[in-house]
Amino acid sequence: MSSLLLRGIGWLYTCDERHTLLENAWLHVVDGRVAALGPEPCPVPAADRSVDLTGCIVVPGFVNLHHHFFQSITRAIPRSQRATAFDWLFSLYPLWAELDEDAMRAATAAACAELLLTGATTSVDHSYLLPARAGDLALAQVETAKSLGIRFHFVRGCMPTMEGDIAERLRPLMGGRLDGIVDDGDAVLAAMRGALQRFQDTAPFAMTRVDLGPTTVTYRKPDLMGRIAKLAKEFDAGLHTHYQPRAVEYDMARDLLGNTPLGFLRDSGWLGPRTWMAHCTELSDSEIDAFADAGCGVAYCARTAVRLGYKVPRIARMRAQGVTVGIGVDGAGSNDSGSMLSEIRLAHLLHRVHAGPETVPERDWLTPYDTLLMATRNGARLLGRDDVGQLAPGMAADIAAFDLRRAAYVGTVADPLGGLVLAGADAAAALTVVNGRVVVERGRLVTADEAAIAEHGNRAAERLLRAAEARTGLAFRIPPGPGPRPTVPPIPSMRQ
Repeated sequence: MSSLLLRGIGWLYTCDERHTLLENAWLHVVDGRVAALGPEPCPVPAADRSVDLTGCIVVPGFVNLHHHFFQSITRAIPRSQRATAFDWLFSLYPLWAELDEDAMRAATAAACAELLLTGATTSVDHSYLLPARAGDLALAQVETAKSLGIRFHFVRGCMPTMEGDIAERLRPLMGGRLDGIVDDGDAVLAAMRGALQRFQDTAPFAMTRVDLGPTTVTYRKPDLMGRIAKLAKEFDAGLHTHYQPRAVEYDMARDLLGNTPLGFLRDSGWLGPRTWMAHCTELSDSEIDAFADAGCGVAYCARTAVRLGYKVPRIARMRAQGVTVGIGVDGAGSNDSGSMLSEIRLAHLLHRVHAGPETVPERDWLTPYDTLLMATRNGARLLGRDDVGQLAPGMAADIAAFDLRRAAYVGTVADPLGGLVLAGADAAAALTVVNGRVVVERGRLVTADEAAIAEHGNRAAERLLRAAEARTGLAFRIPPGPGPRPTVPPIPSMRQ
């Protein structure tokens, strides 16, 4: 039996059913579960380890609802820095096509490290680009996430079609390499079943679970959506994909299927309580109502909306109608950060500046506690979990602590949680605990060497850049448009 005792907690936000807040508190962990908690003085005589959290705010570990780990080695690529969604994808697919097992391990380690360092204890990875020729990328992810110590929801994805005209634009540059990253329906369903059989663990407190979903709604291959939904149901898995939906999706659903995007989702078995969608930046009133009625949730990715110029998601309307909304950092290719606390801070504010004629009245603005619930309880609910997302006896000991004795938090004594969400600059956790195991302490990883992770990731990033430059002739290191141009030696073409 192992035990951990957290003492002198400045403020403990449990996010439990009663929304309990304790000051000057203690929390006792036994064998990975919360055993007891309360205000000091602590009645527990001793534990294997005791940690003093004086001056710290303690919350349930954050639940990250949307990510693409593989993108963590393709941040701030100059060619994509000023590109909207389709041009951004056009710029980055040639890089991602060069993924192999070593690059996936490097990217996964970087993503998990950044999440843990910023208080996330459970993370989704929507892993939709897994070319078969690259090796066992799924195993690379699962093993790496396990070694870092994060609770992992592996969304075994696929890319059966590419958005818009991206494939036509890329084929002259990538040739047969393009076919290697676009999935065949039958083959990918077999791969999804294989991932479920290998990795799915539906037991309480499981560290690895598998969910399913293509990169986007597949209007061109409509039967695939229904087949994925049936497979998910067979293995008690969730469903996840990107969904805006833009005008082009309405046109495609009408022309190809005689339907609407929402109608297609409903007909395919995708509207239900085990489904959560990323972004949802252009949901209409009727779509929001349908999501609420079906129990379908939303992963709110604020920084990506800013980075790629999306519309601001209608979070206030969603919440008012009963849609469960959680928070996702999204991939580092469209975020450039993977910090969970930084994402929470932007999510807390972005909905106030709703694009277009509609503005969100002040009475509907998120409070800091609303945002905390989105990042904890709501996220757990959307993943079908009742064992994480709150701190109460019997729950998983997934814990994040942040030291408010910093210059950035001076003056926030009236509302420490407001200080964490509104005033902070540094997003580093003082302590992160997953399943009772300390994985971050005093802002440093315990389970791995952060410098070694960074070195491995940068080597992999450079290798991908060189390979993609050689294969396509594209200058990934040079931003388009006016401005200074770095000197990059010419690289001969390796097109095939």
